[in-house]
Amino acid sequence: MRGLYIIFFLILRSICNAGGADTTLTVPDDNFFKAAHEIYGLKHGALIVRLKTNDKSVDAYRKAGQNALADKIVADRVQLNQNIADAFKYYFSFCKVYFIYAKNSDALLRREPGIFLNEKLQPDTSIKLKEKYFLIAEYGSYTSNERVDEYHYSGVYTTEPSNSTASSSALVILDTTFTQLQEPFPFAATVYLGGYVKAVEQLNKQLEKVYYDKFDGGPAFIKTENDFIRNIILRKKIKGLKKNAAPGK
Repeated sequence: MRGLYIIFFLILRSICNAGGADTTLTVPDDNFFKAAHEIYGLKHGALIVRLKTNDKSVDAYRKAGQNALADKIVADRVQLNQNIADAFKYYFSFCKVYFIYAKNSDALLRREPGIFLNEKLQPDTSIKLKEKYFLIAEYGSYTSNERVDEYHYSGVYTTEPSNSTASSSALVILDTTFTQLQEPFPFAATVYLGGYVKAVEQLNKQLEKVYYDKFDGGPAFIKTENDFIRNIILRKKIKGLKKNAAPGK
């Protein structure tokens, strides 16, 4: 047992010493460490909430002379978007949040100004994206492996619809290619009966739990993503050593 503690100490000392320099880490190429990179980036970056506008449907109804129906679609969407925005404003604290309309998705990738929305969901040129890293959230469907998206934009990877839709009513987190993230990143929260507040609270809670519990992002010595990843590697090594040192091994 004493030998095991010595090994723990040597691993800890080597990783802590490495934390003082910006060295290149050899990180396993798997979903676990991919999720670690994504959640660290989000915690210290921003979440862009993408709100849809139903412009195509509205234009089609207006061209057909059905203005009353078009007006109702617009009013319903405005209220839906406001409900989603208010839920994030009051119940999401994991990271900074911005709002855009889905039609400005290409402009977001080009970091164009004037696309971010104020509390009334109107474009506001004074709102600027300061964070380098961001992920995207929207209300829609998600699958167990692939994004189902009615919008396809130029300049980004397109995704093919999957037959295994897990939920048709959820808040979903996407990367900057508008592709649904994968576990263990908590990429979705189901919306039940228009309960956007509960869904946002659940999403926030899941992100906090994964960041602080699964990846142990809380220690004061974690100042950079390298520190964050080193700490994860250390914990996995110690867990492996403890397993190998268990009675009967």
